[in-house]
This record gives sequence, structure tokens and C-alpha cells, in this order.
Amino acid sequence: MPWFLLGILLLFGGLLLTRWFVKATPAQAATVLRVLALIVGGTVVLLLAVTGRLAYAAMLVGALLPLFLRLRNLRQMWRNATGPSAGQRSEVSTRCLRMTLDHDTGAMSGTVLEGEYRGRSLEELTEAEQIDLLHALRVEDTESAALLEAYLDRIRPEWRQGAGGAGGAGGGQGGGSADDARQRPASDGAMTPEEAYGILGLEPGASPEQIKAAHRALMQKLHPDRGGSTWLAARVNEAKAMLLGG
Repeated sequence: MPWFLLGILLLFGGLLLTRWFVKATPAQAATVLRVLALIVGGTVVLLLAVTGRLAYAAMLVGALLPLFLRLRNLRQMWRNATGPSAGQRSEVSTRCLRMTLDHDTGAMSGTVLEGEYRGRSLEELTEAEQIDLLHALRVEDTESAALLEAYLDRIRPEWRQGAGGAGGAGGGQGGGSADDARQRPASDGAMTPEEAYGILGLEPGASPEQIKAAHRALMQKLHPDRGGSTWLAARVNEAKAMLLGG
């Protein structure tokens, strides 16, 4: 009877765990799997120690360890060759804007964080409202203005001509042209590791190879020579340099 109840509990727990894994993000699932592996491994070691078979377990681990290390190296080589996994997204935040770039499609989306249009997505703003926001940002936050220009260049390359000069001299409100804004430093302050990982679309603790692969994939989409954004490319380069120490 006790074994029957234990089996029912294990079956019920397995069903709950399966439902959770279906809804969990890959990062959450990986963390839980690591914890479960540690628990199972610790339990096995404890049982072997109690039954006096720990020496045999140590011999087995010693024999399998080189194979495990080889498999891990092969897995890393495969990930480096294939580049960043599908579904990755980069996030760049300034004082007034938060922008997201989908690595697979190159599509950009943004949200206004401050000002008259606070809480609204850039996609729902009309072209006139986007240009109005740009004028305001050139006065209040040049970094956000550069990010908005990168967004407009991405979704509507002809916006500078259609804006009647709004993309050029800045209507006397920003004190400089769009090119001036692009040539300013990518950030007014030091980038944090969390920001750098977010820009590259990586989880904290990513390997140098993963950082280089993510940087390479993003630069293929954002490099100015390929019609991308000078400002965003500078942020991507800054993120890589920050995480790799130069």
C-alpha cells in the first residue's frame, strides 16, 4: 500500500511538473533542470554511501567524466557554429524609450516611457505623432532621439523626406542634425552588465563564444553599411566590449 501511494504521488507530481515546463521560459526550465539534477545526484551519492558502494560510484564517475567533458565541448562547438538560437530578442532602453529588436526577423518595436505619449507603443503612434515625439526628444533626451531615428529608419526609410526636414536640421529645436546625433557617444553613462546582456539578447553568464556570435549576428542586421543604424551598432559594439573587457 505505501508503494502504491508513493507511485500516485510521483505520477501527480510528474504531471504538475510537465504542465509547468510547457509554460516556462527556456531559462526557467534550464534552472529547474539543474536544481533537479543536483537533488537527484545528491540522493544517489547518499544512497551509495549508506550501502557502502561509494567507491564503485567514484570509479564510475572517473570513467565517465572525460566523456562528459568531450560531449560538452562538442555541444559548445555546435552552438558556436550555428550562432544564436531562434527567438532571441535584444532590448535597448534610454530615459524615454524602450526598444526591442527581434533577432530572427529584424523587426523593431518600442514603448514610450516618459512625456506626452508615455505608455504608448511606437507602432500605434501616427507618423505625425512620431515626428512630434522626435522633436520633443531632441530637446529633452538626445539619446532617446537617436534611438527613435534608428526605429524610423528601420520601419520607414523615407521618413526624412516626408517629414519636411524633420530628419535633418531638427527644426532648430535640437541644436544639431541627425548626423550629429548619430555621432554622439552611444551612452551618457557606463553600461551595466545587465544592459549589455539585454542588448545582445543573452542570459547573464553567457560564454565569450556566445557573446561573439550574438554580436556578429546583430551587426549583420544593424551595421550602417547594410542600411542599419549607426547608433544601435555603436551600442552593440559597446555591449560586446563591456562583457569581454575591451
